[in-house]
Amino acid sequence: MTAFVDLGRRKLLRMGALLGICAATGIDGLLGPAAADVSIPLRLKNPHTNESYDIQLFQGGQWNPAALVVCDWIMRDWRENAVVHCDRKLYAALYVLQRYFNPREPLIINSGYRTEKTNAMLRKQSLAETGGRATWMTPAINSLHTRARAVDFVVPGASLDKVGEAIWALNLGGLGRYPTFNHMDTGGRRRWGTRG
Repeated sequence: MTAFVDLGRRKLLRMGALLGICAATGIDGLLGPAAADVSIPLRLKNPHTNESYDIQLFQGGQWNPAALVVCDWIMRDWRENAVVHCDRKLYAALYVLQRYFNPREPLIINSGYRTEKTNAMLRKQSLAETGGRATWMTPAINSLHTRARAVDFVVPGASLDKVGEAIWALNLGGLGRYPTFNHMDTGGRRRWGTRG
């Protein structure tokens, strides 16, 4: 059963509309008075490394610099152990989605930043599985993962369809709906995948 925080669809949309502001202004731009309790941490888990962190994303109404370091670490290319600064809008959106759907369980981060080498390897594997034919599931050559502007994740206890709808409602960028996770990025507004 999905645990919903006391936030209605309008509040989710209002919070999403403020995502563009939040990268520069911190928590006030993200949540505003509608959801000012920042004591709930952003909970992230990387299933590949089995790392899990409860992150106080904001501090005194601003981004917590130490928390951003932890977020960048968990979103790293774990195959290459390469860490870069990821787009803060991703962290803000993950925080909004976690609070909306399930504030108690960590979000499962399947893939964040990818090096060009890792992306090429994943693309090669996908093409081998399809006999050399690129499909919508084949990693793009110019994937936003390689620019630290994308994340593939799961919200435990929430349906992939409902999470996909919420990602689209945030109007952040791209939405990819895959069989076992959702892709979210800060690129152009577009969507693809198995569920529309």
